[in-house]
Amino acid sequence: MKLTTLIDALKARLALARRRRQDWRALSHLNAHMLRDIGLRAEQGTILPVSTEIKCDAPPAPTTADTPRASAAEAPEAVPRVCRYCGETLA
Repeated sequence: MKLTTLIDALKARLALARRRRQDWRALSHLNAHMLRDIGLRAEQGTILPVSTEIKCDAPPAPTTADTPRASAAEAPEAVPRVCRYCGETLA
C-alpha cells in the first residue's frame, strides 16, 4: 500500500470518530422518552436504533432496479407494514 492511501484511511477514521463523539454529545442529554420519540434507545452507553432485530420470517427488501413497479392494488400486500414505535410487523 502507498503511504498516501494509509494517511487518507487514517484521516477518514479520525473524522468518523470525531463525528461519533459529536453525535453522542448531542444525544447524551436526552432522556429515554425523548430518544424513543426519534426512534433511538440508549443501551450500555451507546445510542442504538429502536428496531435492530431482523425477523427471520420477514421478506428481503425489494431492489428498485431489478423489480418492476407494483400496481396500486398490489402495493399494500407487497410491502410489509411495520409499527413505527416498536418495529413489529403489523397484521
